[in-house]
Amino acid sequence: MLALLAVLALTDSVAAPYWQQQVAYRITAALDEPTGVLTGHVRISYVNRSPTTLSDFYVHQYLNAFRPGSRWSAADSAEGRVRFQHLRDPDYAFERITASTVMGVASPPDYPFAPDSTVAHWRLPRALAPGDSLVVEIDWRARPSTLPRRQGRNGRRFDFAQWYPKVVVFDRYGWEAHPLYPAGEFYGEFGTFDVTLDLPEDEVIGATGVPVCGDPGWERARAMPDIAVDYQRDYYGAVPADCPAAAAGRKTVRFRAEQVHHFAFSLNPQYVYEQGRYGNVVVRVLYQPQDTATWGHGIAVQRTETALAWLDSLYGPFAWPQLTNAHRIEGGGTEFPMMVMNGGASQGLILHEVGHNYTMGILANNEWREGWLDEGFTSFQTAWYTATHGGEDEYPQLEAGILFDDIDRWSQPVSMVSEDYRDFFVYNEMIYNKAQLFYEELRYVVGDDVMRRILRTWYARWRLQHVDEDKFRAVCEEVSGQDLGWLFGQWLHGTPLIDYQLQKVERRRLPDGRWNMAVTVRRLGDGWMPVEIGDEHRIYARTTGRPEVERVEFTADEKPGRLMLDPRLRAHDWDMLNNREPKGLFRDRARTALRLDNPTSEVVRRDRLVDALLPVAWSNDAAGFTLGLRSRSNYLGRFDRSLVLASAGTRTGGQGGFYGRWENPVRHPTPRATTAVSAWVVEGRAGALLSWDRSARQRWVDQADPHMGFDALWMATTDVAYLDPTLWDDAGTVEAGPWIASTWPAGRTRLHARLGVRGGVVYRYPGPGITAVNRYDVEGFLRGTAELSARRPFWGGTTLGIRLFAGGYLAHSPPPLQRRIYVAGADPYETFTNPLLRSSGALFVRPDFHYQEPGDANLRGFAPGLGGRWAASANVELRRRVFRASSGLVRSVALETFGDGGVVDSAAVVAASGSAAVTTLWDAGVGIVSTHQIGDLSWTMRVEFPLLVNRWTFAADARPGDGRAAFRWQLSLEPSF
Repeated sequence: MLALLAVLALTDSVAAPYWQQQVAYRITAALDEPTGVLTGHVRISYVNRSPTTLSDFYVHQYLNAFRPGSRWSAADSAEGRVRFQHLRDPDYAFERITASTVMGVASPPDYPFAPDSTVAHWRLPRALAPGDSLVVEIDWRARPSTLPRRQGRNGRRFDFAQWYPKVVVFDRYGWEAHPLYPAGEFYGEFGTFDVTLDLPEDEVIGATGVPVCGDPGWERARAMPDIAVDYQRDYYGAVPADCPAAAAGRKTVRFRAEQVHHFAFSLNPQYVYEQGRYGNVVVRVLYQPQDTATWGHGIAVQRTETALAWLDSLYGPFAWPQLTNAHRIEGGGTEFPMMVMNGGASQGLILHEVGHNYTMGILANNEWREGWLDEGFTSFQTAWYTATHGGEDEYPQLEAGILFDDIDRWSQPVSMVSEDYRDFFVYNEMIYNKAQLFYEELRYVVGDDVMRRILRTWYARWRLQHVDEDKFRAVCEEVSGQDLGWLFGQWLHGTPLIDYQLQKVERRRLPDGRWNMAVTVRRLGDGWMPVEIGDEHRIYARTTGRPEVERVEFTADEKPGRLMLDPRLRAHDWDMLNNREPKGLFRDRARTALRLDNPTSEVVRRDRLVDALLPVAWSNDAAGFTLGLRSRSNYLGRFDRSLVLASAGTRTGGQGGFYGRWENPVRHPTPRATTAVSAWVVEGRAGALLSWDRSARQRWVDQADPHMGFDALWMATTDVAYLDPTLWDDAGTVEAGPWIASTWPAGRTRLHARLGVRGGVVYRYPGPGITAVNRYDVEGFLRGTAELSARRPFWGGTTLGIRLFAGGYLAHSPPPLQRRIYVAGADPYETFTNPLLRSSGALFVRPDFHYQEPGDANLRGFAPGLGGRWAASANVELRRRVFRASSGLVRSVALETFGDGGVVDSAAVVAASGSAAVTTLWDAGVGIVSTHQIGDLSWTMRVEFPLLVNRWTFAADARPGDGRAAFRWQLSLEPSF
């Protein structure tokens, strides 16, 4: 039934007679450069070509978006962006109507959305019947903002875009009176623009249209004086060249453009002019003198011509006489009919923005209702050019990025209205990237040749008209001969996951020596695509992808190799580990890419499980020199992640060890979550851990990154020979509990908070004389920790860091050593996975080496074995960076002063506390903090000197004769907090 309704809706919309309104603008405007204000008058002639009688009239005043109080600014504020909210006069933009007459009647507009908004409205003095016409005359004043965004001003440079009262489109949906938001762009009626500009005499102008009369400044600005400027003044026939006389030091220039839905222009007295041509299209380039190396010498001209040639090959000839490429104030680029304003001259940017002249300018879509018809289309054709002209194919990276959006359920339907997206980031992901992927999938389904015919038919049929999804789909289905409703429905109106499994392969050799193959494919996902079947060398067949179980037969001249689904990675099948033909005793499907591990990087494959092996070694007192083999694997860098380590000590009696962690099984993807299980029997300890971590972020643009999780842990000692007696009792615990954590900015301050609680039981192993009846001492306990830290810029170029901590252990008996709240740093459970810290005599815990592992109370000047039932502390740091680099091993170096202080359970320092229940500890010192990076591996190194310690006999580097003040040192490879 739904399919039938969709077909009927499509048939009705396409079969209905097409119409569009007729508009003509006659504009005169003068710019006052010192104030940046343009004063203008426009006469708008409007013919109602619709079948509807009109009683209203609307215009856009888009410049009003770029000021405080606009809907644009409100959307920015809601997502944490600061742009126009705090601009003051004269920096913000405005467009103010000062007088207006409608059908000869003086009438001020009203603003249906907000005062001084981006939409102005008049009630018509009389109804406008089909075929009837009206005239509206408007006086207005406009000023771009000093903060550029699709418009702007900077000194004598001006980018005027959407600067005049622009007639709102009336189409089959009615008046498209839509305010301007950061997400979504424009929509305009095709019309004729006759624009006369009164400007300072030395300004150089780039604009939509051709200069009918007056001097745009191109002769004076020519970079190549031997090339004559082609003004094209007669392109539109006998248009009166009646530029009015200008005052001294000024000039008037008149431009004309027909069959365009916008008029933009850019001014800069420093512009350099270059000219070229593609066919009948004159190419004009305007750049600044300092841009000569990147824009000049024909570089930007040639790249603009290249873009026109490529677009001509896809769609057809350019619809207008000229194309101007101007270096605008803002970076990036924005498109207008016959004109692009770019912040650079790269081929990719020029291709993209010139492409918009086709997929927005000539094929004019509603950019806020169906932005995918514009941005996604343009991104697609740009990537197609790159891939076919020696550049890198963007598809793998594009597809992988969208894959995670889909899996994590960030994706929303591509067809949504722009401001309805969850946030601006998701809007961009869907309208640009996922829409581009839709066109790639359309091309995959119909084939390259048919896709080219679709584009040429699309352009020939709908050029210089308004287009939408229904029109595009009708062309696609007509040219391809396929029903593509399923493709448009899934990719534009849904967010399905696609997953196929190659279930069975049957091979039979035929009498003539050929091979008959029967392949059974199971659809596991809720979406579908045609899926190719092939081996490493060729594609043999394609499934329809629709049935839950599909059997495909084909014949091959030679025996195929190991078959797989989607060998070219074009079906957006998210789990490709089940795509291969099962083989071997264990019916293995996933071909593993085995490699030697590089600790500084992680290799990720779209179609393989990557397993990286690395020999490792460390030492401790019990086992001596220990050798191990580490394996770490991943799929897509996130799923089926594992780290398995097998080790054996070389000393007589040294035990073998095993540690394994398995994370995020690919068969059970959980959006925005990490699920892991670990197990170990290593260096005198056995245990298991179940952990779950879920991101609670609701929008990509949210600056806070809250997480919640749950851990369940069993840890038991098995051989005390490995254990540091100051850190471990011969005991075990079973414990579990939730935690929450978040990082977020507050102005210039970066905050982090974490709260965790675990409840469980501790059991101690029996000592001498304990009977079998009473083997274990078992007791319940509750253990919790909380911390809050902040860093922010401070006085004199320094950075101030503050951390507060509180932790406690609640039970009748004292905690086992390994579950105390530690004074100087992390507890033994937290450091257990590091072999350099795990056991007595390890490299970083030898008596002559002082390593500080941050955590718990973090009173870094004290010995790591101090701990008790509870502790509360504060850590303060002041850093001043003295070196910074964007590459190389050392990325930054900072000088540091620090102080730590707190109160702890006196049981932690019994010898110094007497009968007091609370002991005060503090330390202070200086240090050097550096950050480093090799490949993907980055770390922080701290070399610190706790020069002052109030209870010096408990210092980390305590030596006979030391007092409160003494030279002490320590090292760490992690940030302090």
